[in-house]
Amino acid sequence: MKRVRDIAIVGAGPIGSYTAYQFAERGYTVSLFDSQKQIGKDVICAGVIGKSAFQRYDLPAESILERISSVNLLAPSGQRLEYDPHEVFAYIVDRDVFDQGLFQQAKKSGVEIHLGKKITKLSKQNKYWELKAGRIIYRAKYVILATGINFQLHHCAGLSKPAKFLYGSQIELPGIHPHNLVHIYMSRSFAPGSFGWVVPAGNSIRIGLILSRKGKNWLKKMLEHLKYSAAGIDRAIKVKPIVFGPIARSAGDHIIALGEAAGQIKTTTGGGIFYGLLSSEIALDKIEKSIKGNGDLMDYDLTWRSAFASELDIGVRLRKIANQVNDKDIEKLFAFVKKHRFWVDLLMPRINFDFHSNFMYFCIKSFSSLLNIREEKN
Repeated sequence: MKRVRDIAIVGAGPIGSYTAYQFAERGYTVSLFDSQKQIGKDVICAGVIGKSAFQRYDLPAESILERISSVNLLAPSGQRLEYDPHEVFAYIVDRDVFDQGLFQQAKKSGVEIHLGKKITKLSKQNKYWELKAGRIIYRAKYVILATGINFQLHHCAGLSKPAKFLYGSQIELPGIHPHNLVHIYMSRSFAPGSFGWVVPAGNSIRIGLILSRKGKNWLKKMLEHLKYSAAGIDRAIKVKPIVFGPIARSAGDHIIALGEAAGQIKTTTGGGIFYGLLSSEIALDKIEKSIKGNGDLMDYDLTWRSAFASELDIGVRLRKIANQVNDKDIEKLFAFVKKHRFWVDLLMPRINFDFHSNFMYFCIKSFSSLLNIREEKN
């Protein structure tokens, strides 16, 4: 039996590690657990993080591989629309270095580290939680589940599991891509109702998709579309589920879910770092207030939902609409915007890398009639 810690965090990914560091810096005793013995290995992620996240948070700059200042959207035929604000707005990171950097930051701040320790059971006692790992029982006054797509502990705490998932698939190949440029590909032939990407990553290229269905074959079709040989690459393609939408209950009695474990994921792109960091801020504030006796952790649940409501809603709406759009519609939309260039002037100011709702709502309102889109009424 171990002495009681103030905070126990399960999951030493970037959000768990960053949150552990923040609590430790404020003088709390923190334990950080992860079932893996190494942090940051085999992460499936395009690695695109907004510049604003690095400006707002203390993130490892040494993880930056590329500085992105331009995006090309490509229709099935090769028609393209360019977004070029003439300044860097995002970075491509090495997730191994990024995750390790945040983990080491937590470790140096005095966080008690438990790698290779899988928490298999949680139970609430009178004034603390018990966390069981093998035969060892740890104790903490508050627990944060930053477990990513692992929801095995949620039921112990009365927290919900996600209702839906998307599926990301990606491959990293040797080669050089323009270092400041991201390509986004749209086509029902390999990305039905969604999109694919090609991003630079130093001396390699990351090619991936995010879809509502499983399988490597869609990425193989995209590789063939891009004139890459898809033969014999099954083992190199990595696939992972991505939570789609918030869980119904993310807070309980001195326990919360955080990051992807709570569904704090962009429903448009599947990105989770920035929303996870913002939610970490909220968690820190609400748990501190609870410790001081003037706050309820249900405020955490209400606050982050309110903060992200429009952002989470737009992704759900957009994916429903995208399922109605075929390749002819995509070509029609690209041709229309290219012909009537004033639309570019209307669209550009509404683009924000981290918050998509303003831009997306405007697009839905502006182009639904052009594409004969009818939204279902809830």
